[in-house]
Amino acid sequence: MISEDNKYFYSALSNIQNEKYNEAIDDLLKVIEIDNNNLDAYHNLARVYYEIKNYDKAIETYNKSIEIYPHDSDIYYYRAEVYIDKKDYDKAIEDLEKAIIKNEAYSDAYYLMSVAYRKKKKYKKAIKYLKLTLEFNPEDYIAYYDVYKLYTILSKHEKNEDTKNKYLQRAEKCLKKSADLGYEKALEQLNA
Repeated sequence: MISEDNKYFYSALSNIQNEKYNEAIDDLLKVIEIDNNNLDAYHNLARVYYEIKNYDKAIETYNKSIEIYPHDSDIYYYRAEVYIDKKDYDKAIEDLEKAIIKNEAYSDAYYLMSVAYRKKKKYKKAIKYLKLTLEFNPEDYIAYYDVYKLYTILSKHEKNEDTKNKYLQRAEKCLKKSADLGYEKALEQLNA
């Protein structure tokens, strides 16, 4: 026989899948009422709040998840996503640093870190984190494409011709690598 909290939890998952977010929130709150330490319920509740763009509630819910299980790198990663959408890039970077400390091979966290630095217009730092992304996930064609775009931006702002050419060569190399991995945008760019 299925327990009451599981009944609400599975109902919530079904409602999330069908984009019935208010019903999912109700179900997840009932699960939490029954089991105040149900990490999966908090995690899914935070994701629902994120989906409906209620970022403050999402952060509040992730905070509760961290209280229950502070060692989960995913919680910090997902809370960082919320901070990026709130344009609070420094808090996003703090959370991503925590996620990476807990899971050094977390390529998605390195990638999201590059996004935060790109939003702050710190392109060299963004490239550094994209390279770390590629260290752990060498098939990430989007990361190669993003490195290409960032080197192209750097080249446009560079006054030294040698450095500018170096950036353009690196950009071209990354564009080719992205295309070789089958990324359509890179293929289109190469054929343009």
